Amino acid sequence: MERSERMARKFRVVVNGKEYIVEVEELGGSTTAQVLQPVSIPTEKQVERQIEKPKPEQPKVTEKPSQPVVKPSAPAGGIEIKSPMSGLIIKVHVSEGQQVSRGQKLLVLEAMKMENDILSEHDGKIAKILVKEGDTVETQQTLLIIQ
Repeated sequence: MERSERMARKFRVVVNGKEYIVEVEELGGSTTAQVLQPVSIPTEKQVERQIEKPKPEQPKVTEKPSQPVVKPSAPAGGIEIKSPMSGLIIKVHVSEGQQVSRGQKLLVLEAMKMENDILSEHDGKIAKILVKEGDTVETQQTLLIIQ
């Protein structure tokens, strides 16, 4: 039986006071269930408690003068840019001594056949590049240091 020919039905199921929307699909002689979306239904007591509680007065907020936005810069010792996942370094877009700004592409990491841009989170200067194109890296391995 093709997927498009199968019949799927949705049901509302309540378990321990929580409501779930489930989709049940017949596969051959058996059926399978898949939880699509948990939904919380308040009990009568919870509704009563919400009605009885008076809302506390909101404190008045006085506006503070806006302060200039400061772009984060690297600390004096430098900040390590680490690999978010294991993968292969495809392209290094910066060189040592180069000034970089927040959001600038530093390098490209391929993981699970997807290319991931590693961006700078700080303004600063590239102090040290610890990887080169073609290197395999592990999760949380330091890739470069920004000062």
